[in-house]
Amino acid sequence: MTPYAIDGPALVSFSGGLTSAYMLRQLLDVGLRPDVHVVFADTGQERAETYAFVADCAAHWGVEIVTVHRPGYFTQLITDKHFLPNPVARFCTQELKIKPMRDYMRAHGYAHWTNAVGLRADEPRRVARLRGASSDEWDIDVPLAEAGVTLADVWAFWAAQPFTLHLRPHEGNCDLCFLKGTGKRRQIIRDRPDLAGWWIEQERRIGGTFRADAPSYAALAAQGDLFVGLDDHPDLMECLCHD
Repeated sequence: MTPYAIDGPALVSFSGGLTSAYMLRQLLDVGLRPDVHVVFADTGQERAETYAFVADCAAHWGVEIVTVHRPGYFTQLITDKHFLPNPVARFCTQELKIKPMRDYMRAHGYAHWTNAVGLRADEPRRVARLRGASSDEWDIDVPLAEAGVTLADVWAFWAAQPFTLHLRPHEGNCDLCFLKGTGKRRQIIRDRPDLAGWWIEQERRIGGTFRADAPSYAALAAQGDLFVGLDDHPDLMECLCHD
């Protein structure tokens, strides 16, 4: 039996990434039951390219993708917590993605359901960790891993499609996620200095950093030739001047 036949009630956790969308396409090819819901959790810090890709998947494939979010998005979460998430305390994932999706299923009257998540067979550690994250309310299903899908399969699929996610490999849906390495974040800021302002402002107003083992976002933005052309980004310049 195909691993893509998901029994409901179920939630398809759609991240807005290429692997997640590949999983969705496979599930659609088998057929989604009426009680299987495709849900995208919007943190408020998603790349514009991600929002466009989610809309493209819905339009090209004729599927309803429900968007959920925490009230106030990421900014309000930090305000409520009075400190910043970090690699050890990654409460942003729990509060901005897991809980809004959980609340959506609860609101539809489900007491227990399956969460289908797009992890591949070449991500064994993540798969093992996620499988241990089941709860009293949901079970975890990783159909791509069960089907033996690898990143090469995902890339081959998207190379043949009429649309895709227009982000480069070092970029991600969360525009400047603190989990990315320093080099990747520095490169993203160099290419898109306008993205740094929000992250700099959060560190400034909380009086801390997202990572104790790496430069602040203001320091990353101040390195190299990043100030060249920043006259076009007054919001970022104002944030830098506060640091």
